[in-house]
Amino acid sequence: MVKCIIYILIIILVKNINCDEEFTSIPVTVKTYENDTVLLPCYLHDTEYKYRVRWYKDETLIGDSQDAHLLLPPRVRMHANFSLQIDNLISQDTADYTCEVIRPEPWGPIRQTHAIEVQYSPTIRTVPEDGFLEVRKGEYVDIGCEATGTPHPIVSWRKNGEAMALLDHRPRIKFRAEHRLLAGVYECVAINGVGDPVVAAIRVVIHDAPVVSAERSFVHTAIGLRAALAAKLEFSVPPARTSWYRDGRPVKTDDRVVIMVQDNTHQLIFRTVRKSDLGNYTFRAENKLGMADVSFKLTGVPNVASFKVEQTLNKATATSFTLIWEVDSYSTIIEYNLWLRPYYGRLSTVDPSSFTTEPPANIWSKIVIPGDSSDGPIHSAIYTVRGLTPSTVYEAIVTSRNRFGWSKPSAILHFATEAGYGRKPVISDYTDFTPVLEDVETEPHNISQAQVFEHFSELSNGKAREKLDSVIKIMAIVIFISNISRLSF
Repeated sequence: MVKCIIYILIIILVKNINCDEEFTSIPVTVKTYENDTVLLPCYLHDTEYKYRVRWYKDETLIGDSQDAHLLLPPRVRMHANFSLQIDNLISQDTADYTCEVIRPEPWGPIRQTHAIEVQYSPTIRTVPEDGFLEVRKGEYVDIGCEATGTPHPIVSWRKNGEAMALLDHRPRIKFRAEHRLLAGVYECVAINGVGDPVVAAIRVVIHDAPVVSAERSFVHTAIGLRAALAAKLEFSVPPARTSWYRDGRPVKTDDRVVIMVQDNTHQLIFRTVRKSDLGNYTFRAENKLGMADVSFKLTGVPNVASFKVEQTLNKATATSFTLIWEVDSYSTIIEYNLWLRPYYGRLSTVDPSSFTTEPPANIWSKIVIPGDSSDGPIHSAIYTVRGLTPSTVYEAIVTSRNRFGWSKPSAILHFATEAGYGRKPVISDYTDFTPVLEDVETEPHNISQAQVFEHFSELSNGKAREKLDSVIKIMAIVIFISNISRLSF
């Protein structure tokens, strides 16, 4: 019994040794390209014995050396030394190929497996397949690109031509359509190092209410001139119905008043303005998801005046400063209102010998300045303000009036007077302070005197002045120290 067991073990051991030594070829993995030719070896030690050799593609038998009825697939042939040749490779040839040698008893079959990887450039199938997706605002966008290729492609994304900062490479992206700006053309780019990168596009459309805007909502004109109100339809999906209204009623058009649309710009054009045309207008865009409008004022009142900031023109002394401004008006300017008040660095009411850095009270001084007899359209004015406090920063605003009414207030001008007390100015004074304009946005409307005061109250507390306030506070402190040092002499 023991002898039988030993004999069986010897047979198994010899059989395993022969399995390792039977082949002279070694397993290989061939990475190549389409249309190439590959030769897979199946070389044996003993070539005198007539072995039976079979070839498998994965688990499918594709060739048998002793079976004439088993035909090899097209482009495949087996040589006399049992090697397998595949011509004009295609991507479907990527597989494991096994050479099986059938040996007589008591020896069993032996196998050797090779692999072919046919490398080819990527291909992409978009999700959705037509490359177009429409969703309503608030719904989810789910798009993808199924990329194939060998080696497996890496997929990256772009939106409207700009690379998207994703945490990883992914074939699919999903997000909530919370804003219309998330719409656009999404492109997936697949690359695997074989051939050129492949790009596929998916257009995402987000349905939302219209968005409209206007560059100028306050339009200055005059009787007999041409005027145009222009609104821009920034967005509307689905397309919007558009219309023009005056005081809540649709505008009546004719040969003189016409509506023109070019691209996304909608214009209401008055070929010859009449007095009855002056007033308030509204452009409205509406679709099933909402409505948007923008208001206009067609008026003959002057445009906003503009201060001129030039050192050669803005002459400053210790107690005076020369202001220069321009205003557009097709009608004669009747008068200007120049509003002034100290800003920082003025004399303290508590201690007249010192300067204060506290914000000014909302007290403005108004100076009425006569207009000119010019018909325009550009009107210039120059005025020297006298009786000012030395070494003080002031702020000024100007409004203009013609026969149609008062204009909106200008931007705020900050300027400074020179040092006083009969001494030569030092660098710590406001001698080198450059006048600064601070833009202020206001709603389009005619300004009465009461409205001007209310507007200035808002300006004095505006956040837009915080940065300038801090700079001028520091300068005022320096001036205070400088003046104290001068008084000590």
